[in-house]
Amino acid sequence: MHPRTAPILGALMLLGSATAGAQPPFFSGQLDPQLSTPQPQAAYPGQPPGALPPQSTTQTPAPPPVERELDDSVFGGTLFQGHFAQESFRGFNPDYVVSVGDYIDLRLWGAVDMALRLEVDSQGNIFIPRVGPVRVANVRNAELDAVVERRIKRIYRENVGVYASLAAAEPVKVFVTGGVQAPGLYGAYAADSLLHFLDRAGGIDLDTGSFLDVRVLRSGRTAQRFNIYDFLVDGQLPLFQFRDGDTIIVGPRQETAEVGGMVYRPAQYEFEDSIALGRLLELAGVDPQATHVELARNASAAREVRYLTLADPATAALPVRGGDEVHVTADRETASIVAQVEGEIAGLSRYVLPYTSSLADLLVMLEPTTRSDLDGVQLFRRSLAERQKEVLEQMLQKLEQSVLSARSSTREEAQLRAQEAELVLRFVERARDIEPTGQLVLHSGYDPERIALEDRDRLLVPRLSQTVAVQGEVYFPSAFIHREGKGLEYYLQMAGGLSQNGSKDHVFIRRPNGVMIEARRGWLSAEEIRPGDEILVLPKVDAKTFQFSKDLVQILYQIALSAGVVLRI
Repeated sequence: MHPRTAPILGALMLLGSATAGAQPPFFSGQLDPQLSTPQPQAAYPGQPPGALPPQSTTQTPAPPPVERELDDSVFGGTLFQGHFAQESFRGFNPDYVVSVGDYIDLRLWGAVDMALRLEVDSQGNIFIPRVGPVRVANVRNAELDAVVERRIKRIYRENVGVYASLAAAEPVKVFVTGGVQAPGLYGAYAADSLLHFLDRAGGIDLDTGSFLDVRVLRSGRTAQRFNIYDFLVDGQLPLFQFRDGDTIIVGPRQETAEVGGMVYRPAQYEFEDSIALGRLLELAGVDPQATHVELARNASAAREVRYLTLADPATAALPVRGGDEVHVTADRETASIVAQVEGEIAGLSRYVLPYTSSLADLLVMLEPTTRSDLDGVQLFRRSLAERQKEVLEQMLQKLEQSVLSARSSTREEAQLRAQEAELVLRFVERARDIEPTGQLVLHSGYDPERIALEDRDRLLVPRLSQTVAVQGEVYFPSAFIHREGKGLEYYLQMAGGLSQNGSKDHVFIRRPNGVMIEARRGWLSAEEIRPGDEILVLPKVDAKTFQFSKDLVQILYQIALSAGVVLRI
C-alpha cells in the first residue's frame, strides 16, 4: 500500500536586489584582459602589480539546513523550510551603510593611475597613498563615491578621475537564540536578512517561539525589533544591516487562538494579551459566503460559546483571548435549489426550484422527446454518493485490518496468507479509486411527490434503448440487440459465456432506473430481460483460496450496486 501524504503547502522566497555604481567611461592605465582593471605599480610588498589584498575572512560553507516538519496548523509554520538559508545576499543596496571590515575598490585615472582595494580599518577609515585617511564608516553606499572624491580633490585638484565602490560585503557572525530550533553562532554577510539567520537556526520553534517578538541586540541594547506577521501579511520587513557579534533573540510565544471553518488560512494565530475578532478574521481571510462566527472561550472553568453575526459591527470589536476557538460558518435559510437535467430532453439543462420542491415538480417542467425513456429516469445525488463512498471505505478498512492481523499456525499457511494478503491489498487499493454514482433507485410505481429534491440533484432521462449490455466476468463483454423471447442464458452465450473467474451464483440484472435484481441461472424467464438492461457477472471468491471470502463478496456487491461496475480480484 502506498502511504497517504498530505500536501505541502508552497514556500515563501525572499528576493534581494543589488545596486552597483556605473563604471567610469575611461581608464588610462593598461587593462588586464581578464579582470578589466588598470594595472598600477605594486601597492603591496611581495605582491605583483595590481594585486588586491587577500581577504582574511572568508565565508565558510553553510551547514546543511536543520531538518524540520512542515506545520500548517500554526500561522507562518511553513515559512522556514531552508530556502532563506540557501540564499545569501552579498550585494549592496543604496542605503547600505559602510562598516568596519568592508572592502572598497578605488580607481584613479588621468594624472594619476591607481587601482586599489582598501579595507575599512577599526577607526572607520581607509588609507589612500599620498592622500591620507578618509573616513567612510557610517556613509551610505549611494554617497560613498562623492565622499571619497571630495577628499581626493583636496590633493589632486585637476585632471584626476575618481571612482569608489564597495567591493565585498562584510562577513559577520551573528548569535541566534531564544525560541528557535537550533540556537548557535551563524556566519553570513552584513546585508543578509533576518529571515536568513532565523532559517539557518532551524526557524522559529512553533511550540515555544514568538513570531511577534524578534529582537536584535547590539552591545547589550535593542537595535531593532521585528514582527514576522508584518512580512507574512503585508510583505513588510525592515532592512537591517547586521554587524559582527549581533544577537538575534526570538522571544517566548505569546497568547494564541485557533481559527477554522470558512476561512482561507485556518491556523493557530499569535497575539499579545488580546486581539479584536475583526483583526483576527482579517488575518485568517474570511470566505465571502460566511455569515456567522462561533466564539468559544475556554479560559474560565466553564466553557462559554457565543454565536455572532458577521454583519454586526459589534462583532468585529469583540476581544479574543488566549485559548479561544473561532469557527466561521455560513448559516442562512435556503430559498431555492438548482437541479440539473441531462439526457434525452429538448428543454433546459438546469432548473431553479423552491427549496420545498419534489421530483414531481421537476418532471412537470421537462420537455421530453419521442425518444425519451421516462420509465427509466435516473436520479443522482451528491450526498448519497458521499455516503456510499464512506460505506465502501469502512468496508475496505475492515478488510484491510483483517488481512494484516491474520495469524497462521504453520509456515506453509503463513506463506499462503502472505500471498493472499498481497492480492487482497492490491484489490483494496483499486477499490478505493471507485467513485459511487449516488443513484437514488426509483422503483416501478414510485410516487415522485414523496421524493424531495436536494440542491445539485442530477436527473438523467435515458434514450429509449434496444440493447442489452453484458459486462464483468465474461469472455466478450459487449452490448447486444434486444431480442424478444430471449433470456439470460442467451445473452451470456452471446458474450462468450462466463470466464473461468465468473460466478454463476453472482449474476445481476441492472434496470435503467437503477433497480438491481439478483439473477441465478435459469431463474429469470425470457420476458424479464428488457431493453436497456445491463447484466453484471461478478467474479468468484473461492473460500478455499481467500480466508476473507465473505468480506470480499460484500465489497463486490457494494461496488456493483453503488457504481455499476465489476471489479476483478
